[in-house]
Amino acid sequence: MRFLIEILIKHHVFIVFVFLTLFCSSLILKINPYNEVKILNGIKNLVYNSLSVENNLIEYFKLKKINSKLENENFSLIKENELLKFENSELELYKKYKNLIILNEDNRFNYIPAKVEKKNWTLPNNTIVLNKGKKHGVLKNMGVINNNGVVGFVSNATTHFCEVTTLISKHTRLLTSIKTKNGVLDEGVLKWNGNSHQYASLEGVGNEIMISIGDSIFTHTESKSFYSGIFIGTISNFEKKISSNSFKIDVLLGVDFKNITSAIIIKDKLYSELKNSYENK
Repeated sequence: MRFLIEILIKHHVFIVFVFLTLFCSSLILKINPYNEVKILNGIKNLVYNSLSVENNLIEYFKLKKINSKLENENFSLIKENELLKFENSELELYKKYKNLIILNEDNRFNYIPAKVEKKNWTLPNNTIVLNKGKKHGVLKNMGVINNNGVVGFVSNATTHFCEVTTLISKHTRLLTSIKTKNGVLDEGVLKWNGNSHQYASLEGVGNEIMISIGDSIFTHTESKSFYSGIFIGTISNFEKKISSNSFKIDVLLGVDFKNITSAIIIKDKLYSELKNSYENK
């Protein structure tokens, strides 16, 4: 109490000044109602503006939390959408190859549809990368086809992807059968000529065989390295070699390696047994 009294005595001039100022202001307002209304309105506006600023700040922080929640929900929707897109893509692949994915009675073959992730067609050894790997049951040396014919074989597999050495690779050698007017003949070895992604060469076909342009070429019916009877392409041109008793044959490939977007990997459950039986002969 003594401390308060000391403050009042020390600052009594300032306190009296403030008191008189307020007293005079109230007298002016009482005498002049217009000024009273203006000042009261100004005070009200100040209060209202302060409340508005406070509300805006509250709304800002609320919106920040709401936006954060919406971002999380949006992220979840994006993930669900991408998953649905992937599942839809897989379903489309199965629909696309439904005519090929026909299991026989003993369920010897499994079919794994895949999308092309990467491809090339202008290199000496062309490969494609598919979005299926060991996780999906893909192993080295599995055959790869699509609706248009033979694509190649799996040359390497990782957990989620596999590399396919295609027919348009200088490493590829494929035993073939030719469907002629006189029947199916197990003749020839398919090699890539290195000139075009559309054509390959067929060698080792004796010139005593009656062949025609348009005859179909298939994988060898007794081949141990690939699945038999799968379409490769058609004979587009041929001529007799002067140096040997055989034909020089150009084959128009069924698969368009420049525009390939998908393929199907064939898993033969009896491949190991079949391979061993040939090796033991």
